Amino acid sequence: MTDTARISAHMLREGRRSIAETICLHLESSSIVNQGVSPVERLEQSETHIHILAACIEFKSPVLLNDYVQWVTRLPQSVSPYFCEISHFLDELVCIVEAEFPQEAASVVKHYIDTARKSLLVECPPEPPARASPPQAQLQSNYLAALLDTRRHDALNMVLKAMEAGVEIESIYLNVIQPAQHELGRLWQTGQISVAQEHYCTAATQFVMSQLQPWFLTTSSANQTLVATCVGDELHEVGLRIVADLFEVSGWNTIYLGANVPPESIAETLASSSAQILAISCTMTQHLSGMADVIRIVRSYPGCERVKILAGGYPFNIDPYLWKRIGADADALDGKAAIRVASRLIQPQNQADRQPPSSSTPQQVEFQAPAGLHQTDDDLSRLNNSLITLQRKLNKANVELAALNKTNQEKAEALQQADRRKDEFLAMLAHELRGPLAPMELAMGLLQMDDLNPSLIRESRETMQRQLHQMKHLINDLLDASRIAHGKIELKKETLDLTNVLYRAIETVHPLIREKQQNLKLHLSDTPIQIEGDEIRLTQVFANLLTNSSKYTDNEGTIRLTTKQDRDTAVIEVCDNGFGIDPNLLQDVFTTFTQEQRSKLHSNGGLGLGLSLVKQLVDLHQGSVSADSEGADRGSTFSVRLPALELEEINTFVEPESTPSSSENIRSRRVLIIEDMVGISRMLSLLFDKLGHEPLVAANGVTAIRMFQEYAPEIVILDLMLPDMNGLEVARELRRLDQNNTTLIVALTGHSDDLRRHQAREHGCDEFFVKPIDIQDLQELATHPKLMSINR
Repeated sequence: MTDTARISAHMLREGRRSIAETICLHLESSSIVNQGVSPVERLEQSETHIHILAACIEFKSPVLLNDYVQWVTRLPQSVSPYFCEISHFLDELVCIVEAEFPQEAASVVKHYIDTARKSLLVECPPEPPARASPPQAQLQSNYLAALLDTRRHDALNMVLKAMEAGVEIESIYLNVIQPAQHELGRLWQTGQISVAQEHYCTAATQFVMSQLQPWFLTTSSANQTLVATCVGDELHEVGLRIVADLFEVSGWNTIYLGANVPPESIAETLASSSAQILAISCTMTQHLSGMADVIRIVRSYPGCERVKILAGGYPFNIDPYLWKRIGADADALDGKAAIRVASRLIQPQNQADRQPPSSSTPQQVEFQAPAGLHQTDDDLSRLNNSLITLQRKLNKANVELAALNKTNQEKAEALQQADRRKDEFLAMLAHELRGPLAPMELAMGLLQMDDLNPSLIRESRETMQRQLHQMKHLINDLLDASRIAHGKIELKKETLDLTNVLYRAIETVHPLIREKQQNLKLHLSDTPIQIEGDEIRLTQVFANLLTNSSKYTDNEGTIRLTTKQDRDTAVIEVCDNGFGIDPNLLQDVFTTFTQEQRSKLHSNGGLGLGLSLVKQLVDLHQGSVSADSEGADRGSTFSVRLPALELEEINTFVEPESTPSSSENIRSRRVLIIEDMVGISRMLSLLFDKLGHEPLVAANGVTAIRMFQEYAPEIVILDLMLPDMNGLEVARELRRLDQNNTTLIVALTGHSDDLRRHQAREHGCDEFFVKPIDIQDLQELATHPKLMSINR
C-alpha cells in the first residue's frame, strides 16, 4: 500500500467522529434526511460508513466498498432504516475530504468513492439458482422452521434423531446448520424476519451445537492443533464455531477462544499449545484493522514462528485476494474447505517433523489380581472392572493388528502393481523406440540405391526427419519424468499472460491438428489472466494436453480450449469429442508408466508419460489437474487450475527493443570440434564444411588444447565427456588461453539438468547444447552476438 493511501485511511479512521458530526450537521435540516432516525443513530451510521471506507482503502479493496454500498442501497428500510441515501452521504463526505485533507489523500478517497458510485449503476447479477435437492434439504427446512417458531428443543431432537438414523455429524453441520444460518441472514436482509428473531435463532443454533459436542469430542490426544478466534462481537462467531467443530470432527484438537480476545493472549495460547493453525474470522469490514493487528502480533510472538494463519469471514468471500493483504497464509469459504487448506498448509511441517514410527506391535497386557484378594462385593467389583479394562485393551490391540495387516497387504498389492506397470512400461519403451528405427533404416537403405527419383529422395529424407523427431520427443519425456521424480527440475518463474502461454502451446501442436484436419475452437477469457510460472514448462503442460486430445480424436474431430478466472484461480479446460475414457480408468490416467485403456484400441505411439508430466508440472506450480469423461466415444475433458495473480500485483515492464540483425554477409569461421565419438565428429565436420566454415577435429582433451593454441579457432564445440580429461577442465584451460575472451565455447552433452548447465557456465562455456543437436542452432553460431561484436 502506498504511503498516501495509508495516510488517507488513517485520517478517515481517526477522524471519523468529527467527520460524521459535520456530515450530520450539514444534512440535519435537509429534506433528504429520514427524520424517523434519531440523532444518535445518524451519528453511529455515519461513523460506520467512514470506518468501512477507511478499511477498504487501507487494505486496497474497492470491490469490498462496492459490495457494501450496494448492500446498503438494497437493504429494506424496514430492516435497518438509514437516515439518508448512501449517495447523498458520499457527496457530503467528498466535500469535507476535499476541503480538509491534503490533495493527494483526498484524491485517493475520491477515487474509491467514485468507483463505488459507478458500481451502483451496474445491475446486480441474479443469485445463482439453488440446487434441485441438496443433501438433507428437508431436514434443514424443518430445522429452520422450528427455530423460527421458537421451538429450539424440537430443532435439537430433529438433529439427534437424524444422527441416530446414521446421518454423519459432518453432514449435520454442512447441510443443516450452516445453510440454515445463511438462510437466516437472507431472511433478515430482505425484511422477512426481525432482528430479534435472527438473534434468537442464532442463540438457539449455539445451544444445538453445544448438545452435539459429546458426539465427537474424544479424550485421545491429536497430533494437529487449531486455535480459533474471531474479531468483533460475539453475535458473529457462529460461523467460526461451526468451523472449529468440523475440525474437531476431523480429528484435530481445537482450542476455541471466541470473540474479543486480546491479541497477546491469542499468541500466548498458540505458543503454549504448540498449535499449527490459527483460524481467525472477521465478519464486519470495519474490524479488518483489528484482525491485521492480531496477525502482526502473532507473527512476532516467540514460539509462533511456524504458525499458519487461516482467515475467513464475509469480506474474504467478496475479495478473494484480501487474505494476502491482511497478512494471512490462506483463506477458505467454509468449514470443509478450511480443513482441506489447513492440511495443505501444515503438510511441509509434518514431513519435516515426521520421525520413524515406533513399532506398532500390540503390547502384551498382563493382569495380576491384587494380593490378599477377599471375595467381597467390592473386591469382585474391582476385579470385574479390571477384566473389562483388560478386554478393551485386547480388543484395541486386535483392531490395531488388523489395521496393520490390512495396511501391509495394501502396500504389497501396490508394490506388485507398480512392478507390473514397470514391466509393461519397459516393454512399451522397447516397442516405441524400435518404431522410429524401422522406417529410418528402410529410408537409409533406399537412399543407398542408385538412380533414385528426386521425389523418393525427398520423401525418404522427410521420413527420417519425422521419425528422428519422434525419438527425440520420447527421450525428452523420459528425461523429464526422471528429473521430476528426483526433484531436479527448477522452475524459472515469472509473471505470465496465460493467453500467450496457450498460443505457444497451440503453435507446437498445430502441425498434428492440421494433419488430422481437426477443428480447434478457442473460448478464451476477455479479461487478461495473469499467472506466475515457468513459461517453458507451462507451455509443455498445455501442449501435452492438446496433443493428447488430438491423438485420441478422429480426423475432422473438434477440440475446444477454454479459459476463465474463478476468484483467485485460473481455470483452463481442454475438451474433445474423441474416444473418451472408461470411468473406471480415470483415477489412473495421470499415473506414470501407464497408458489408459483407449490407447490399446487406438494406438498412436508414445510412452504414456505425457499426462503424468502434466500432473507433476502442474503440482510444481501449486495447481491441480483433473480428467473427466462420460465413457467410450463420449469425448474427454481435462481441467487445469492454477493460482491467478491479482492485477495490482503485476509489475509493468517494458519489452526490450529487438536488436536489428546484421546486414553483413556471414563470414567463414574456424571451428574446433572436440568429440571422441567418430560418428558425431564426422557429421559435425561435414555440416560445418557444408555451411562454408573451416572445421578441425580433436578426439581428446590434450590434442584439443594443442590445436587451440596452433589454430586459434573462433568457435569450439566441446563434448563434456572425453576419454582423457574432464570436458569442464578442458573448457577452463581453453578460456585461460583465450586471454581476450574472443572464442565462442559451446558445451555439448547428453545431460540437460540445471547443475551441468551451471557448471559449464562457471568453467567458461558460452552456450550449452544437449544432444541430439538441432542444425538450426549450429547454423546460428556463426552469427552469435559474441562473435558479431568482435572485429575479426
